[in-house]
Formats: sequence, C-alpha cells, structure tokens
Amino acid sequence: MCGCKFFKWGSPVVVRVIPVIFLIIGSCGNLSAQRISLASNIIGYANLGTINGEIGLGLSQHFSLYIQGKYNPFTFKKDTPQQFQSRQAAFSVGCRYWLWHLWSGWFIMGQTGYSKYNRGGIISERTFEGDAYGVTLGGGYALMLSKHFNVDFGAGIMGGYTEYKKYRCPQCGKLEDKGKKLFVAPNNLMVQFSYMF
Repeated sequence: MCGCKFFKWGSPVVVRVIPVIFLIIGSCGNLSAQRISLASNIIGYANLGTINGEIGLGLSQHFSLYIQGKYNPFTFKKDTPQQFQSRQAAFSVGCRYWLWHLWSGWFIMGQTGYSKYNRGGIISERTFEGDAYGVTLGGGYALMLSKHFNVDFGAGIMGGYTEYKKYRCPQCGKLEDKGKKLFVAPNNLMVQFSYMF
C-alpha cells in the first residue's frame, strides 16, 4: 500500500530508542510515592483508534520527565476506493515544569520526538507517508480528581523536519511527489487520564 514499509520492531529506530528509554528510567534512582504516573490520551483514540500511553517520572516538586508512545496500524475499507488510514508509530521524550506542584495545576512542556506515518483518504484521496522529527513546545492544566487520578488538558506546537512521499490515493500507489521540508503543526493535543502512584 503506497510502497510503505511500515514500522517494525527490529528497525534501526526502535533499536536506538528503546535503550534510551530504559537508560532514562534507570537513571532516576529511588522513586518515592506519587513520583510515577501512567496516562493515556482520549484524543489519540479519536484519531482512528491510535493506541497511546505515557509514563511520567517526578524529578522534583516542579519538574517531571515523560516518555510517550503512539501506535496505529489500522487501515479502514482496505483495498477499496474509499480506503483511509492514519497509521503511525511515534516516540517522544519531554519535560514538564509545574507552576504549583508536581502533577497538579498549570504546566509548561517541551519535548522532542520521531514519527513514522502513513495517512490519507480521510479529507481527500491524497496520501502522505514518511518520517518526521521535531520539537514541541506547549502547556496545559492538570485537574486533580483524587489523590491518584487526574485529567490533563493541553496543547502544543511542533516544529520539525520531514522526509515524505505523496501518492494520488491510498491504494493506487501512484507517486505524485517526494521530498524533504520543514514544518510547523499542532501537536500533543490532549485530554488524558493520569494515574499517579
């Protein structure tokens, strides 16, 4: 489909990213209660079922480190003229500064990440696939529901670089364009549930 060799666990990207994630987690030393959070973003699932998760590590009263992952292998109405998808495999690492206290109130965030994507057939038949690298700056608010549960709201702007191919339609395989370019786009739109322990 569009000549895309989509994300594979043995790919060079995964071989590089997974050790970095374990190194970051391992370097955090002894983590006390309320220093770890697990979260998932509802908006991600609304993007054609994109599976997503986040692990947060509290470093101090005002700083936390987080690692996010997103994965969407789904193709809808496959091999028909109406085929559409928003396939992706993405990893990012970032930091949040909490204005009041860890896991509560307003925060400012920054992250860097990588994404392999293949999307098209949704608004128009044009389909894009490629690799994107970038940096996101943004912010948000964490609403405390209880001692262990939050709802986090946030948004960011990503600036980066992509190598892409553009096809006429999701399943025809007719290449229209390819290249490299800089981009600016919304990123990290979130309404996510977090559990702290």
